[in-house]
Amino acid sequence: MENALTDMETLAKALNIEPFDVYILGGAGCVLARYFDRATRDFDIVDLDYSASLGRVMKPLEPFDLIDLQLATIPPGYKARATRLPQFKYLSIYVLSREDIIVSKLARFNERDSDDIKKLLAGADISLVFGLSEKVLGSDYAPKLKHSLVENLARCLDDCGVSDSVQQFEELRKRV
Repeated sequence: MENALTDMETLAKALNIEPFDVYILGGAGCVLARYFDRATRDFDIVDLDYSASLGRVMKPLEPFDLIDLQLATIPPGYKARATRLPQFKYLSIYVLSREDIIVSKLARFNERDSDDIKKLLAGADISLVFGLSEKVLGSDYAPKLKHSLVENLARCLDDCGVSDSVQQFEELRKRV
């Protein structure tokens, strides 16, 4: 994964492309930030309205998904919580925080997401996860998406034995 990002950075320099930001989440983000290690084949990248000219530069990352902020439950303010990967000097490559990745995975929530969330919760600030979930619930997302987020959060907290957060969770549930 780091090699693909290095290749993208080298290509950007060679093509005289102005430096740009990349925000990575999902499994690739977890691996790059060393939240945990698992096999993954794709990059999930926040779509920052990249110009079409960057398509050639991003080619080393294929397969990659550009995640639309209007459709994914990525909490507002994610950039301030993201960590810049220091090994990349020309491009600004960031990984979203554990808490932002948890919230982004809650609405989709397949089996792999569930496993990832359990691993991420071990080192996460649960209060921040609740706060970010509240921000998403206060946004313009579809009611079904919000309901899924809350129900999947309940399932994860129960599976991880984080029962001391029940009262906070009940407050969240009331908002849906």
